[in-house]
Amino acid sequence: MKLLHVAFTLILAFTISSVQAVALAKKPTDDTVCDLSTMTTYRLSQRTFVEARTRDENVIYARLALRFVAKECKNGQLLLLHSEDGIAFDEQYFRVVTAQLCSVSNVTRESASTQEYPHAFIMRCPISKLKEATAALAEMEKAKPTEAMIDEGAPMRSAQPNRREEEKKTCGDRMTWETVVLGWGGSCR
Repeated sequence: MKLLHVAFTLILAFTISSVQAVALAKKPTDDTVCDLSTMTTYRLSQRTFVEARTRDENVIYARLALRFVAKECKNGQLLLLHSEDGIAFDEQYFRVVTAQLCSVSNVTRESASTQEYPHAFIMRCPISKLKEATAALAEMEKAKPTEAMIDEGAPMRSAQPNRREEEKKTCGDRMTWETVVLGWGGSCR
């Protein structure tokens, strides 16, 4: 009985002290990484939709990444960010995220090219400034919440005017000689 009690205590202590594995893609990993790969931008957009060409899109994605890390990760874990297309947009906001969370001298950028994605890359660094990054994120959110940035920065949508309606507005009921004689749609003058 005493042996069973000791085994149960060890299992409980190990379970309580261990950190859960963290992967944005919900893939198997271990507790040494804070894994936002593969396809970091895509995975973040699956959690919070940000319309293409939204103003300050790079700032918004940096905040989304920082939110995930602040909630799910810890100092000492290796942060992994992955760009499948290798675009400058990913490079730009990944640099902001790594600067907030890691010592700049420990940030590495490695090629992750494949046949399909020849420009893919991974940025990685050990998280060492989680407390400071969490506090900075809280201040940014207090100044202007990310959701407000998304709403205010979204591209304006307007319905395309119906060409026939536009002609009516500019031409009134006038008929041109092209319309009557040739049967063309004509244009107003």
